Amino acid sequence: MSAPLIDRDRRGAVELMRINTGRANLLDRPGVAALSEGLAAAEASTESQVLLITGRPGIFCGGFDPAALAEDRDALQLEAEALLLSLLRSRLRVVACVNGHALGVGAGLLLAADVRVGAKGPFKIGFPDVGLGQALSSFTVNLARQRLSRRQFETATLLGRLFAPEEAVQAGFIDWLESARRAAKAASETADRLAALPEAAYRETAARVRGHLFDQA
Repeated sequence: MSAPLIDRDRRGAVELMRINTGRANLLDRPGVAALSEGLAAAEASTESQVLLITGRPGIFCGGFDPAALAEDRDALQLEAEALLLSLLRSRLRVVACVNGHALGVGAGLLLAADVRVGAKGPFKIGFPDVGLGQALSSFTVNLARQRLSRRQFETATLLGRLFAPEEAVQAGFIDWLESARRAAKAASETADRLAALPEAAYRETAARVRGHLFDQA
C-alpha cells in the first residue's frame, strides 16, 4: 500500500496537513487533490478551527511536478488555483509553517495562508516560473499583488527572483522567522491563538479583505 501524499493529524481545534509527496515535495494532480480533500475534511469537522500546513524538513513544497505539467498543465494549474481560492475562502484560519524551500505553487500556498511562520536556513522562496518559460496566472499575480510588498511585487513575479528566508519576510512571503528547531512549535502556538478568533467575525472580515480575489478567480 502506497504512503499517503499528505500526512494529516488533529490536535484539539488545529488540523495539521504535512505535504509528503517525495524528496522535493512536488505537487501533481493527485497531490493537489489530497490537499483539497484534507481541507474539505477539516472544514467539515465542527471541532476544527485552524488548518496548519507544513512540509518535510528542508522542503515545504518545491512547486509543480514537471512531468505532471507536461502531461496536463492547464488542468493542474486550474486545480491548484481552486485549492488556493478554497484556502482564502475557508472558515478555517490557515497557518503555514515554512520549514524549507517554497517554490512556485508552494509560494502560492504561503500567500493563501493567514499567518506564515518561517524557519531560518539555506532556503529559497518565490516564483521561478518566468525563468522556466511559464507565465504566472492572473489569479496568482493578483494574489501576489495583495500579499507581497509593493516594492518587491514585480521583482518576485515578473523577474522571478527567489528570496532567502530573511528577504522573504521583507517581500511579504513570510511574517517572521524562528530557528529551525523552534519554527514548528511557534507555528503550533500561533495556530492555538488563532483558534480563539470568533469564526463569524473572521469570515465576514476575510470576505471584505479578499472579495476582489474571489471575483477574479
